[in-house]
Amino acid sequence: MSSRRLLWILLCSLVMSNAPASAEDLSGTYVGKANNGAVLVQLVETGDGHLTGRYEQVLLQPSGKIDDMNAVITGAVDGRTVVATIKPSEFLSGNIAASGTIEGRLLHLSGGGYGGNLNLNLLRSDEADFRAQVASLTEQARQINDARLRQEAAQRQAKIEADQLANLQSLTQRMITFTTKADAALPKFARVEQRYHNITQRMRGALAREQSIYGGGQASVARDQISVAINQAAIEANQFHIGIGSSYQSFDFQVGQLERESASANQGCRGARAATASAPVPAGYEVLNAACLRFFGAANEYERRVSDLRAAFSKAAAIWSAERQEQEQIVEASNVAVQ
Repeated sequence: MSSRRLLWILLCSLVMSNAPASAEDLSGTYVGKANNGAVLVQLVETGDGHLTGRYEQVLLQPSGKIDDMNAVITGAVDGRTVVATIKPSEFLSGNIAASGTIEGRLLHLSGGGYGGNLNLNLLRSDEADFRAQVASLTEQARQINDARLRQEAAQRQAKIEADQLANLQSLTQRMITFTTKADAALPKFARVEQRYHNITQRMRGALAREQSIYGGGQASVARDQISVAINQAAIEANQFHIGIGSSYQSFDFQVGQLERESASANQGCRGARAATASAPVPAGYEVLNAACLRFFGAANEYERRVSDLRAAFSKAAAIWSAERQEQEQIVEASNVAVQ
């Protein structure tokens, strides 16, 4: 991982022994600890002054992620001077060249390579000390991740509530707009009904004129012209009815969509109520509660207008059915008159 390539500087304030190190003192476990990391170095000195061992590094990232690196150590020791090569186990990783000194229980190593610098002060200890620090870092990582998850959950909830409020306000406004348009549309149904009647009346009068004309020649032409006018009036009535039907389909689609959204909004507003001195609205719910109450008021008016419009469309359809039946009879009688 790229984060492992940036070797961090670990500086520890350690109590150092004044006793000089001997060659046999070098073999052992050395541990370094910091607030955000831990290092373990285990060394074995061979009889010919060479070193082997392993290196382990655990680093806690600010994000709560734990990075770890394992490596093999080879090198040499000459009195208190140590020269080592640290080879990470990652595929195609580079080497870290390090050198330092051993002073009593303190091992100091510095160097560079593999994308970063190394500066370590490690105290002779045991692996349990290192593992305890790793456990502490793991717990810190858990706390950081838990805090992040709580924050993300709170942000998601805040977004849900903001979206709910925006959708509720939009729905309320659309219901108010629908109600306003319905108030303007309802009086127009009287003109719709009257137009159905007027077309039938015109057709009825035309048929009477057609039937009053006798003879051939110009009289026959006159009857044909009146018959054409009667059929055109029937077509006009049917086209007008198709337009009313299209308006109803648009109305029905819009109502269906608003009703589905209204059902969902009602679920989200189940706890909304008017505040009283003894039962105030819970803190943080005031804006949504007010929006819900406004929605309830708009929904009541909307439902009344929907009922009124359905009744108006139903009445217009019944009038059309009766008028159409008479218009078809007039067309049939007109066709007979021209024969």
